[in-house]
Amino acid sequence: MAPALTVSDLAGCFAGDLARFAGSLRVDDGAAHLAGRSLLELAALRELIDRFGATQAGGEPRAVVSMWSQWHFSNTIVPATVAQLLAGVALPLSLEEGRFALHANGCTAGIVVPHDRPLPPCRAEAGFEALIEGHLSPLIALLAGHFGVSAKLLWNNAAVSLAWSVQQCAGDPRVDREGLAAAQALLTAALTPAGRKNPLDGALRPSALAPMEGCQRKICCLRYLLPGMADCGSFCPLPRHARAAAA
Repeated sequence: MAPALTVSDLAGCFAGDLARFAGSLRVDDGAAHLAGRSLLELAALRELIDRFGATQAGGEPRAVVSMWSQWHFSNTIVPATVAQLLAGVALPLSLEEGRFALHANGCTAGIVVPHDRPLPPCRAEAGFEALIEGHLSPLIALLAGHFGVSAKLLWNNAAVSLAWSVQQCAGDPRVDREGLAAAQALLTAALTPAGRKNPLDGALRPSALAPMEGCQRKICCLRYLLPGMADCGSFCPLPRHARAAAA
């Protein structure tokens, strides 16, 4: 039986390109953090997005929401995927039980993990079903229903973070092969593990399993509508001249 792991045991999983996400795992230090349930409360969610929007002077409101979601997805999906695929443990990602650290601008900084408490084991489809049903689906429904951004765009944002983290893990000798196969299927299958239509399927072209530098999003993330925001180049499905004309 494998020994129980704590958050400190995961430090070695964040190497190479994953190193910049080492800080997305935050040990609970008693500070005030955002309860995941707050992300299901419209007023609390709007306050976070407005806070981020205040740093994006002149930014198109839909683009502000889209970029806020990209920050959130990258700092939750990436560490959760790495923890599952490289260490076989689950992070508290459900909005009903999770807690999240915030940057001053209202963007999500990472998942708050109880100090030195053993992390529960997580294998194959279980963790990804929890990601979709307990986190992405309810949050995306609220964002799409009240902030003028399409659910398809938001799922595309989530798919990019998941595909990138899965690809980073795939070449690591520690990767759980069964879990990796489940993650790859989630990015390419028509149905979710729960048997519903999979909103992550087809989000990247030619495939979410192809090297990211050769991929293109299915739906533009609108970042070109935020002044000063770096362009995503060939990763964007819109022609460069169209982005330049609208900027």
